[in-house]
Amino acid sequence: MTDKGGSSVLQIGAAGLVKACAFLMTVSCILWNLDLPLRLGFAVLPEQYLALVLGLAICILFLTVTWKRERGRPVGVLDFGIALLGLGTLLYTAFVYVALLNEIAFRPPIITFIGVIVTVLVLEGVRRNSGWALFLIVAVFVVYALLAHLVPGPLIGRNLTLVQLVQYIGFDPSAVFGSPLKVGATVVVLFVFFGTLLFAAGGGEFFTDLSFAVTGRTRGGAAKIAVVASALFGSISGSAVSNVVTTGVITIPLMRRGGYSKNDAGAIESVASTGGQLSPPIMGAAAFLMAEFLEVSYMVVALAAIIPAALYYFSVFVQVDLMAARDRYAMVDQEIPRIADVLRRGWHLVIPFAVLLYALFGMNSEPEAAAMMSAVAIVAVGFLRPYGEHRLTLRKLLGAFVDTGTSMVELILIVAARDS
Repeated sequence: MTDKGGSSVLQIGAAGLVKACAFLMTVSCILWNLDLPLRLGFAVLPEQYLALVLGLAICILFLTVTWKRERGRPVGVLDFGIALLGLGTLLYTAFVYVALLNEIAFRPPIITFIGVIVTVLVLEGVRRNSGWALFLIVAVFVVYALLAHLVPGPLIGRNLTLVQLVQYIGFDPSAVFGSPLKVGATVVVLFVFFGTLLFAAGGGEFFTDLSFAVTGRTRGGAAKIAVVASALFGSISGSAVSNVVTTGVITIPLMRRGGYSKNDAGAIESVASTGGQLSPPIMGAAAFLMAEFLEVSYMVVALAAIIPAALYYFSVFVQVDLMAARDRYAMVDQEIPRIADVLRRGWHLVIPFAVLLYALFGMNSEPEAAAMMSAVAIVAVGFLRPYGEHRLTLRKLLGAFVDTGTSMVELILIVAARDS
């Protein structure tokens, strides 16, 4: 086989493996939250499930981001090998975790090997995905753990050897497999799945059309559309990046046509999208961690965020209105839909949102249960009724599983590094 042919096979294999890992990550999360292993008579520890999720995330990352932090580039043999090493190591960890847990007091070499692989790949994954800043922060704390016994005063720590440290990081339930990863892999992923399904069913276009109808006829309407659309989408996304990608492709060109500079248009969209992490009912990952650490229900955190989120978007809305008055930005120069028409075409997309609110605040359900009920509602209404040209199909449904898995990789690596 020629080098070109071998490279082509490698790229096809990498692309297929990425999709398979992403699909499996979402499916495993759903099955875990349904307690399927327990219902089938298998006693599976949370750390075993988390090892599976982390292994899938590492595999996806090293197959999609090169060591130069380039995305969309051909996968090299080395990256492919590292991806398989990470996946294989963590799958092995998941299968033998209970047996190794009984031997951890004797510190067998296999635990050291697992610890080294997990520590190195998580750190390198954070560097590739999030940059040098976060990598250096995590690395400093890892070095501090080794030198903490030399630090005077209240910051002094235990005297750990390097072997003890990597065994702790890569295997202990309070390290990589701690609460942050648990929240990300059991709760956040379901809300990301909910948002992905809603977008596939036409939710993104519905929110944008509704924003057009509400603010398009006012001064500076293009910027106000960005604020309202980002607030609506942010309330069911919780991810600033997803918010920008979804609403920004429409609102930024619209603001540019309305006379806004590229810097102002990008800044308005970024600020408006960032507020989505503060907006209930689906907030950013930090909100779920707050509920976990404070030992309160997520509903308490979400209710506490209503007023701050409202004030945030009110201040952004006022600011863009004052900018429009100062710089004389006109209303949007295109046909604006009527609110009644938008709601008549998209009323069914409000149903999953209502199910989510009722499950969270009416039934006081756990966040993961509420997310699954809402996802079922989206599938039901999405298959039965389209919004414009958007109808949920089997192909889009399967694509939502893959998209959810790939979009979770960054968060999984960050929360894993947080406790490393």
